[in-house]
Amino acid sequence: MMTSPVAGCISNKGGNLVQLTSFTLVQDCRTEKIDNNLKQEITKLTGDLNHETAQYCNLAVALGGSQDTLDLRDELKHIRQRAFEIARQNKQKLIPALRKKNVCEEDAKQLERLYNMFSSCLELLEVELFQTLRLQKMFPLQSGVHFLINVGTSEPFLGCKSQINISEVSLQKESEEINLLERDIADVHDLLFTINQKIAVQPWAAATYNETSQQDEDCKSESSTSGSTASSIDITMVEPNNKRKRWLCVVIMTFVAVLLSAAIIGVCLGLLK
Repeated sequence: MMTSPVAGCISNKGGNLVQLTSFTLVQDCRTEKIDNNLKQEITKLTGDLNHETAQYCNLAVALGGSQDTLDLRDELKHIRQRAFEIARQNKQKLIPALRKKNVCEEDAKQLERLYNMFSSCLELLEVELFQTLRLQKMFPLQSGVHFLINVGTSEPFLGCKSQINISEVSLQKESEEINLLERDIADVHDLLFTINQKIAVQPWAAATYNETSQQDEDCKSESSTSGSTASSIDITMVEPNNKRKRWLCVVIMTFVAVLLSAAIIGVCLGLLK
């Protein structure tokens, strides 16, 4: 059997041509597009996790301060539970999509970016949970005699322990809240460890987000049209700055020379007397 000069065909001894499939077509057949609904759902879950994490960070700042209350700690508990549920749902959809080996390059890059956002939110949430645990143990609201830190955002002495009504909630509930927070931290840590073990996507290896070609062309056109004006503005701005620096140096040197001359004259007059 001998090869024919025609690409993609071979000829046998009978002279019959046999059509071959090119490697590019084989590669195209092996690529797989991710369902748009699935990508939108993963994107929405990642955005929701980002929102919940940011909200938790904003509220956790008040822990241990004069605005720390039981309502604040209950709200933080609800936020972290919602965030963990969102992260669990996102893991069930994102990880199987990322582990597919025949996904097209465009969808793979998009999934990697979503994974980086997802894992970053989980890491930040884990850090904030550890900080919350430390502050709640340091500033208990229902046991002991402790003073909250007066941060100046409310009237004085509102951070005193005696101002907090502790008759409604028992001391046992506070210890249960601490134990629940510790379990939540362990769950987030296990989830983060699991996704990092299943997916080997490094943040520095993922492709960065690129704007569309139309936006790039608009930016290039704007930069080209404003290039000449910008250069002229830069030149006109640099020259006055240089002149001001020169005049400032001259004034300073003149002032120093006058002071030295006055000092020398004063010394000479003193010696003459």
